[in-house]
Amino acid sequence: MAYKKVFTFLFGLFWINISPVFSQEQKIADSLAYIYQQKTLTDTAELELLLNLSFNELRDLNKGLKYAEELISLAKQSENSNYLRRGYFLKGTKERSLGKLEEALSAYFMSAEIARKSKHLGAEGESYGAIADVYSVGNNHVNAINYYNKAISILRQTKDSISLASSLLNAGDELLKTKKYDIALKHLQEAKLIFNKFNYESGQGYSLGGLGMLYASIGKNSLAEKNINDAIRILEKAQDYYPICDYLISMADIYSNKGVNQIALNYALRSFHLAEQYGLKEQIEKASLKLSELYEKDGDITESYKYYKKHIAYRDSIHNIQTVRQMADLRTNYEVSQKQAEVNMLNRQKQNERYLIIAMGIILGLTIFIIATLLKSNQHKRKAYRILHLQKKETEKQKLKAEDALAELQVTQKQLIQAAKMASLGELTAGIAHEIQNPLNFVNNFAEVTVELLGELREGVMNKLKASDNAEAEEIINNLENNLKKISDHGKRADSIVKGMLQHSRSSTGKKEFTDINALADEYLRLSYHGLRAKDKEFNSSFNTDFDQSIGKLDILPQDIGRVLLNLFNNAFYSVNEKKKQLNGDFEPLVTVTTKRVGSKIELSVKDNGSGIAQKSLEKIFQPFFTTKPTGQGTGLGLSLSYDIIKAHGGELKVETKEGEFAEFIIQLPISNHKKG
Repeated sequence: MAYKKVFTFLFGLFWINISPVFSQEQKIADSLAYIYQQKTLTDTAELELLLNLSFNELRDLNKGLKYAEELISLAKQSENSNYLRRGYFLKGTKERSLGKLEEALSAYFMSAEIARKSKHLGAEGESYGAIADVYSVGNNHVNAINYYNKAISILRQTKDSISLASSLLNAGDELLKTKKYDIALKHLQEAKLIFNKFNYESGQGYSLGGLGMLYASIGKNSLAEKNINDAIRILEKAQDYYPICDYLISMADIYSNKGVNQIALNYALRSFHLAEQYGLKEQIEKASLKLSELYEKDGDITESYKYYKKHIAYRDSIHNIQTVRQMADLRTNYEVSQKQAEVNMLNRQKQNERYLIIAMGIILGLTIFIIATLLKSNQHKRKAYRILHLQKKETEKQKLKAEDALAELQVTQKQLIQAAKMASLGELTAGIAHEIQNPLNFVNNFAEVTVELLGELREGVMNKLKASDNAEAEEIINNLENNLKKISDHGKRADSIVKGMLQHSRSSTGKKEFTDINALADEYLRLSYHGLRAKDKEFNSSFNTDFDQSIGKLDILPQDIGRVLLNLFNNAFYSVNEKKKQLNGDFEPLVTVTTKRVGSKIELSVKDNGSGIAQKSLEKIFQPFFTTKPTGQGTGLGLSLSYDIIKAHGGELKVETKEGEFAEFIIQLPISNHKKG
């Protein structure tokens, strides 16, 4: 029964404080693998992480084995016997799942010995249970039963009921193989009671599967089928396919006994394909044999022979413990025969005994000398290779550091050049703006004062004029007031342009801080919308947001980026509102704001379904004082200022548009300014 191939391990490691929710194990492994790749952990944290990675990695057994071997290596370096014992246990479990039984047995014995020396009863019992599993796979039922009994005896002395239940399940499986059904049923039922008590769903699945296979062995097919189907349903939810393969074979046996050979074949094929998909050699061997038998029964000799060959190939690769034992016996026999031949030769050649001994001594001395010389030479070579390897690694490390420093220097250099350009332009702009500001103030002030004087003239002196003269004077005053109003309006427009120039030239004195770009965009989007609504009660537009919550925070000047966002949002709402007016309201305005991570950059997009931008204007939109808005409605400095702010942050501001359909402004900021939120 396959549940024992992983079950001792799954429940035997509960003292590691791992979550008992088995259906989440692979998801946990995928999440932990990302953390491990960062390589920023202390030794203890790295040991614990490797332990969890190997334990939870069920999909890729070779990857789980790699994590276990890294854990053993690190535990040896830090002389941590606790993690070393766990590492050997994990290694044994992964090796055995891959069909490498000799390696698995060796690892489990190491784990048991460390547990015995440290007087950790629970771990010692679990290791004996795992050793019994390996003997079971090698068909050494006597040793398997002995080690299961030893594990159960030790685990009954501990408070680890789950590990005890696991060993009871495995022992029940082994007793089932030897047809000791009564004792097997007792063990399986006791295990099921424990799992029900602690509400361990996967354990209940294994118990049901074990009982189902037992009922199938004694001919209670309906009970067997019900228990096995319930077990498969539970373990499929947990993505635990190892035992499911065995249960499917048992279902094939049930339907084969009923004489429904096609359904039996379907179950066996499902077991085979599932085992192949997850590299489960023991299960492939069993499924191949069952398929060979079923195809033979069905009269399909070709398919039967094909699967029997697969069974033989996997059987030979799995039962390598027996092969090693047979090879050891052959080697022993060979050495004994050689010794006997030497004795016979010495008896026949007693007269040459002295010369032979001298010759052997000389040969032995020369051999020792040659071996010592070769070993010493090999040690020097290995030492030189290690030194060379370390030097190469250090050179590569320094090279990477230099390349990173150069890249950072180039970025900084570009930012400094841009900052210098901005500062130079800012100084020039500020100088011009200040020079214009004073005469402009005089124009605006005198225009207002003159309007007031005309009002006083109308109320005072004009009342003393004749009616005919009064009418002519009134006409002249009205013309003067109109002229002064135009002077005042254009003066105020010029004043707003000058203020925009001063704002454009002003260097930011703010301090960068890590800011949630999603929250900032949402805040200024709503500020822009409600601000426009306050100015124009008839204005209305829909807006959507699609924020990537995983991008975290950026190291930015939030006030400056806020100005950029507010300008882009205002432009977008203006565009859709103008299009709605042009179409007499037969149009649904929409502004969409999205954020996402693209390669090494964070991207923020502002897209509207307005009238877009004409192709002839695209090259000029980021130039100061260029605007597509009607006279008096825009200074032409908003996009220019926004472009400079984004450049100062090391980013880019781009535009994509289709005239009459949409316009999309895209802000890209480098990931170097990123902080995981």
